[in-house]
Amino acid sequence: MIELFSGLRGCLLRASLLLCVWLCLIGSASAAESGAADALEAFLRDLKTLSAKFRQDVLDESGALIETSRGTLSVQRPGRFSWVYTEPYRQTIVSDGKTLWLYDEDLEQVTVNSVGTGMTGSAAALLGEEIDLGTAYEMREAGEHEGLRWVELTPRAEEAQYTRVSIGLRDGVLASMRLIDNLGQTTALTFEDLQRNPPLAASLFTFTVPEGVDVVTGSGESPP
Repeated sequence: MIELFSGLRGCLLRASLLLCVWLCLIGSASAAESGAADALEAFLRDLKTLSAKFRQDVLDESGALIETSRGTLSVQRPGRFSWVYTEPYRQTIVSDGKTLWLYDEDLEQVTVNSVGTGMTGSAAALLGEEIDLGTAYEMREAGEHEGLRWVELTPRAEEAQYTRVSIGLRDGVLASMRLIDNLGQTTALTFEDLQRNPPLAASLFTFTVPEGVDVVTGSGESPP
């Protein structure tokens, strides 16, 4: 979706909070033969908005499941997204392209941050930013498994939130993303009911702090 998932439900958002998502694929010399990379490029071409349901699994470095969460996401390029976690906790992450809000309903707390380089390589950035993946990533075809065709992206930037991102497509449509962070933990995102370029209300990408909620400014979590 964006990086992507500490003091605010660290296990739930630790390895991800995208918004690694949003993808912009342009074939390059390193992208090997035509296949999943071409399918991804076709999916992302003229992508303006996106909405989906998601399941997010966070795995430790040995592959053991740490936590599973579910929710919905909405993306409007460039830079606007909304990740809403509904299970097991209710949390909302919203960006208007300049400011990032993270609202934890149980803690009654909102963390406010500027959108910066900390999201480099995240699902949110991949899906929401109009970037040249051939420049930002080393790309390679990663074969077919689990019924999906995969492309593997390795960020060129040293400050990237994730060391490797794998993208799976089914029949030319984004179906899954796997993001591995610097600690070896994996955030696996599975998408359902995905819609490409649906009409989305502008209000999805703004956030009004609820009355009586604490506001913290600083280094809160970022999307997967």
